[in-house]
Amino acid sequence: RLANSQRLAEPQLAGRPSASLQPRMSWARGLTGEGLEELNRVLNRENYGGEAKRLRNHKNIPAGTRQKGKKVLLIQTGGTIDKDYPRKTKGYAFQISDPAVHRILAKANLDLQFKTVTACRKDSTEITKADRLRILQLCMRSPANHILVTHGTDTMIETAQLLGQAQKWRKGLSNKVIVLTGAMKPERFVDSDAAFNIGAAICALETCKPGVYVCMNGRPLRCDTVGRDKVSGRFISKL
Repeated sequence: RLANSQRLAEPQLAGRPSASLQPRMSWARGLTGEGLEELNRVLNRENYGGEAKRLRNHKNIPAGTRQKGKKVLLIQTGGTIDKDYPRKTKGYAFQISDPAVHRILAKANLDLQFKTVTACRKDSTEITKADRLRILQLCMRSPANHILVTHGTDTMIETAQLLGQAQKWRKGLSNKVIVLTGAMKPERFVDSDAAFNIGAAICALETCKPGVYVCMNGRPLRCDTVGRDKVSGRFISKL
């Protein structure tokens, strides 16, 4: 048996839990220190959820214990990922709402510093050359070397190729990792691929060499090799 100071805390249930609710965990015998504390937190589910939320809230963490991660610039351009359907009556017309990436990243405990700017709020079929030059300027002027662009899927490749061409002769872009991503369904939809694509894009920012990439369907592809399958709609490598 464990010593009194090492006994597992019982789940915080109303009244005393029945014997059937007290699992026999012989594997837990001998746990001490952080291991025992973690198991106690898991058993006490009500407290565990609150603690996880507290740890994600940087305001509640003492300044001396905060870690400063790499800076990431988030550029919103619109597209399906940010579409919302706010009307309650008279049709189902959509509008481009606040950046969906905020809601997605708020659920993750990332050691990154984010700054968000909006280049435009358009369906990608309506993005013009002027809009793309605006995106280019934001990338060049940012001190961040890691940039995530949320974009509509229809013309995502065109924007990526413009940024890729500029990176060849613009000194301000040579050391930057720029990743474009989006979604086939709005982030507001329960079956959206938005969260998956944002997660893959963040991973690409962390692991890819400087360059411009399109990250969709779980694969970061360089802007000069990316294509799209007209039947499935998937982004594929032309190599």
